[in-house]
This record gives sequence, structure tokens and C-alpha cells, in this order.
Amino acid sequence: MIPVDLSQEALSLKQGCDRPALSLRAVLDREGNLLESRFVQSLVRVEKRWTYDEVNESFEREPLFQEMRRLSRLMRQRRLEQGALVLSLPEIAVEVTSQGAVVLHKVEQDTPSRAMVAEFMIFYNWLAARFCKEHKIPAIYRCQEAPAERLSPEATNYIYYVFKQRRKLSPLSIHTEPKPHSSLGVDMYTTATSPIRRYYDLLVQRQIRNYLSRGAALYSREEIEKKRLVLDPLVKSIELLTRKSTRYWIQKYLAQHVGEKFPALVLDVIRNKYRVLLTDVLIIAEVKRENGQNLHEGQEIAVKIRKSDPWEDYLKVDIEKR
Repeated sequence: MIPVDLSQEALSLKQGCDRPALSLRAVLDREGNLLESRFVQSLVRVEKRWTYDEVNESFEREPLFQEMRRLSRLMRQRRLEQGALVLSLPEIAVEVTSQGAVVLHKVEQDTPSRAMVAEFMIFYNWLAARFCKEHKIPAIYRCQEAPAERLSPEATNYIYYVFKQRRKLSPLSIHTEPKPHSSLGVDMYTTATSPIRRYYDLLVQRQIRNYLSRGAALYSREEIEKKRLVLDPLVKSIELLTRKSTRYWIQKYLAQHVGEKFPALVLDVIRNKYRVLLTDVLIIAEVKRENGQNLHEGQEIAVKIRKSDPWEDYLKVDIEKR
């Protein structure tokens, strides 16, 4: 969204450099209860940049990380008690080698370091939403009504549960009035933690920063609403493009593995066909139901790749007989 000279230089949290920021200062007790909080304009300096893997490997010798992890677990448990759903799946990262081969990497999202960062991000965004509401700062809120049904994760394969539960979720909506966000388990929610890559986050940060420095929001409610009406369809188009791009590269990868077997999971049984999920690459394919086949939802199977055409978005697999 922002030019590289800014996003990776002047606005990037580079090690050893001072950077202006919008910081949240929060005080919590040992049980994770919020005692007080305030947003401040600050100057931060990153003493050391840690990767997720480095943090995962450092918990035993870094007391600060241990305490952050403990607090983040308390925060997550409280959200779960308020109805939150944890539906994380690995992300598929794409690598194209110098020889032109496509390599896929599954990036687990529920590692200790990623879970910790995600929890503090949710905490920041929740308090940002609350700050905007309490000070009558026009803002963009992300809202979600309760799901149509809550499924039990213990009763079945976890990946199967996640895909089925996601279908039961109410759609996310963008509003200028705060409403609950069901799957996060919070009474209101905005996004302000990624202003370099999300324009909504940049808007909210501008609103809070201007209020802190001048006592008033930068944009009126009418101006925020106009921006929402313009941005909402654009954001949805970008999300769709992102999903299609990921699917394209997964199919490009599968085209390199025609004839090979992949583990799969039956998601749906629909009259004369099955909808199956290739669990290694998290892509869905439809398979014609042959005579004598009697698979059930949630069943773990194997499929063989017959054809994959990323340009036509065509994927043909056969169910392997046992």
C-alpha cells in the first residue's frame, strides 16, 4: 500500500533506529485483569529484531517472554469464556526457486510466539476501539454477529472442525458504530496495528493521533462513512484477489506433482460428488462419486493428482482405493 522507500525504511521498525509510534501503555495484574490503559504518541527504538522462530527457542532463557506468554494465555482464555473461537490454520507460503519450481511451505499460526503476538494485537485493537468510543472519535469498526451454530472441536478431526465451523460464522461487517465481534469474543473491535499495509488501520491511527495532539479527530463521522463506502468493496476485491492468487500458486505446485498421492479429508457429501480438502496444501477439490463409494464427512482419505491447470482454475483428483 505504501512505497518501499517508506514501508521498508522510514516507517519500518528497523533495529537501532528511533521511530515515531502510537503506543498503548496498559497495566495488568497477575491474573491479566486490566487496571488502566492509555494511548500515547511515542518514540520507540528496536534494540533487537526477533524472528518468530528465535522467540520460540528463547522462552526458557528469557523471563520477559515467559511472562508475556503467560499473560497472553490468560487473555485468550478470557476471550474464549466470552465466546471467542480459535480457528487458526497454517498459512501457505509460496517460494519460486531459481529453476522455476514452485515450493510450498506451511507456516503454523498457533506457535507460542505467533499466538502471543496475535493476542496482544487483539488486545491493542480492542482498547483502540474502546478509546474511540469513549472519546467520541469517529472510527471504522469490524463487527461480527454470533455464528449460526457452534460445533464441538473434540468430536472430530481439527482441520475438518475448522472448515465446518468457519462456514457457520456470520459474515464480517464494517461499521462506523461499535458492535460486538463474536469470533474474537470482544464487545467492540477495530484494527490499528498494521497501518503500513491496511488503510483502515492508518485511518484509525490518524484519528487517535490527532485527538491526542489536538483534542479532536482528523475526520468527521460523515467523512469516515464516505471513506468506508468507497473502501469496503475495494477491500473485498483485494481479499478475493489474494485468495485466488494463493489458489493459483497451489495449483501451479500441484501441476508439478501429477500422478502423486496427497492426504485428503472429505468435507461434504453432495449427491453424486464429494468435496475434499487436500490437507497438505489446504485446497478444495470436487470428485465425482463412483458406484460403490460410500465415504462420509470427516473421513481421511488419499487422492491422486490427475490434472492441475492454474490458469483455468481446474483441479482433477481421483480418490485412491484402499
